[in-house]
Amino acid sequence: MPSEQRYRMVVTDIDGTLVDLQQKISERNKEMINAFQQQGGIVTLATGRVEEAAYPYAMELDIHHPVILYNGGKIVDFDTEQCYFEASLRQDVIDRCLQLIEDQPHDMIFYADRKIWVKEITQPIEEYMSKDRVQCHSWDTPDFLRQSDVNKILIIKENCNFYQIMEKLKPLMGVYCELVRSEPTYLEVLPRSVSKGQALKMLVNRLGIEMQEVIAIGDNLNDLEMIRTAGLGVAVGNAHPELKAHAQYIAKTHLEDAVAEVIQKYCLDKITR
Repeated sequence: MPSEQRYRMVVTDIDGTLVDLQQKISERNKEMINAFQQQGGIVTLATGRVEEAAYPYAMELDIHHPVILYNGGKIVDFDTEQCYFEASLRQDVIDRCLQLIEDQPHDMIFYADRKIWVKEITQPIEEYMSKDRVQCHSWDTPDFLRQSDVNKILIIKENCNFYQIMEKLKPLMGVYCELVRSEPTYLEVLPRSVSKGQALKMLVNRLGIEMQEVIAIGDNLNDLEMIRTAGLGVAVGNAHPELKAHAQYIAKTHLEDAVAEVIQKYCLDKITR
């Protein structure tokens, strides 16, 4: 990569990348993001979170460009409340996941029509709600999900062993849906061809920016397509080993202001560094 390369846009994951263990953005990260924005740079988010869980961060960082949500399943402009892209799961994928719940208890979250639905609110679900600061709703019957647009399904297993679930979903993978690990205890079921990388392509095209002018920063396998797609793909120091293997640059950890480090190194005019 030429040393004189100028980057016009930074897109960052939230959890494990931008925020600390208390889901807070450090002052250093905010300072460097603001400096880049004042210089005319674009900063936005690419996250598995839903609208209500991502919105506070977008406001805190003064982001006025579309953000990538649902791990690429939606592109939303919070300023105009316009949704530029939305993908939904096929009914056979929803049915297969509901059958898994009937066969054996699973902590499974369905994201439908901007609401979050579960069979029951268990301890892992409560922890998820606390972390993302969202409210899940329990259903009397899941029949309504068969008439809803379900954007993704999140399966939580505290022992991180998704082998049996993945075997059950494997016949649908790549044909009707995508499976991605977003955290050690999270397995996400996404619509076919949905990823942060594909969403980034759409967003960059909408903004009229060249992909080589974009830096993408992430920490887990749901960020893999995004960092492989961007002009500069960055893994934070605490990232999954496979993500690090595909990154062009490995920054410090999310507890050491990794986003600020990348912006200062690659984005700011020398006079502001």
